[in-house]
Amino acid sequence: MHKTESRFTLRIQDIHCEILFRGLDDANDVRRLLSLQLTGGMMDEFREIHKDIYEALAGRIGRYPDKMIVPPRPEWGVDSKGLPIGGCVRDDGTQAKRLWGASNPPDADTFWEELLTDPPDNVHVTIQPSGMSPQADWLQFLDSGYYENLAELHSNDQDWVDIYVHGKFGRSLSGQPVFRSFNADDHVSKFPLKPILNGLRPVLVGMDFGLTPSAVIGQVDLRGRALVFEELSSEGMGVLRFIRTKLKPILVEKFPGAPIAIVGDPAGRQRVQTDERTVYEIIKGEGLKTFPAVTNSIVARVHAVEQFLNRYVDGGPGFLINPHCKQLIAALRSKYRYKIKTSGEPDVVPEKNEASHLADALQYFALHADGQNGGHYLGTQRHDIKSVSAVGWT
Repeated sequence: MHKTESRFTLRIQDIHCEILFRGLDDANDVRRLLSLQLTGGMMDEFREIHKDIYEALAGRIGRYPDKMIVPPRPEWGVDSKGLPIGGCVRDDGTQAKRLWGASNPPDADTFWEELLTDPPDNVHVTIQPSGMSPQADWLQFLDSGYYENLAELHSNDQDWVDIYVHGKFGRSLSGQPVFRSFNADDHVSKFPLKPILNGLRPVLVGMDFGLTPSAVIGQVDLRGRALVFEELSSEGMGVLRFIRTKLKPILVEKFPGAPIAIVGDPAGRQRVQTDERTVYEIIKGEGLKTFPAVTNSIVARVHAVEQFLNRYVDGGPGFLINPHCKQLIAALRSKYRYKIKTSGEPDVVPEKNEASHLADALQYFALHADGQNGGHYLGTQRHDIKSVSAVGWT
């Protein structure tokens, strides 16, 4: 150990490894990484590390040894650019550079939460299960009931328990999530969901209008579960172009032959200034069956989603979302939120942001899926029972 240089040298047979210890607390410490030629790096408790440090460190790994020290070999071949492979590689020619990290869960709505929930292709993420889960790691090395005791000790602080016992993301510093019942472990499907296309159940499209049209496509299956298959969002696009370029193509591709019902914002009944048609008239002009939601009450809409989030069917969740619906999952996790007022209390109306449009579309879907808009849209036409004379009956 070289204390003055904060450097540790490890020698094992033909291995000579130097480990550099650096305190990298904030963005100003990026300069401490300049000119370093590294093989790999390790970040401990990375949720406390600034993203500039992470990005700078990622740019310094894989630089030692270089191709002058480890020349290319014919058996290693060439890389995707046709260049001979050498330098920072293992004995078989595969890349040796790595950047590892370990941490307790970060707060929601941070750089790290976004990276962990939607990692790029070259980043692998492992989320540990809850300490009270049968799949929890290392229980054999802990006292019996270790996590249960922690949860009891901090029973008055659910946020602490969520982070340090259940491995969930911390509370957003920007606001309070609207759907606190959402649990990605339960509500995000472990496999792609498939719709029923035999006509027994319509495919429901919840839709939010305006200049940022968004849609959530789902279905209530025969077991009464709400399944969300697709999400569609846009920016600076009219409803007609959204229908023609986004919604109809995916309906044709993934839901061929299925009955389609679109339920949307009741405000769409107002006539637009361009051609004096309502949004619903525009959608019907494209050959799609559509109707407004029975209410635009935020209380009713949120309650409709919460009913599915809290529903269990045959021992499993009553709400499932396809894992590729990244934006909607992020909205449900934390990005659809009640903004915190200067008094410290959350607002009573969710914040309008990039996540709110898909969240609104989901609410219109849930309002209808839960039967609030009338059963005849589900193909269960009501039949009035008329009284008839009993004369002549025996």
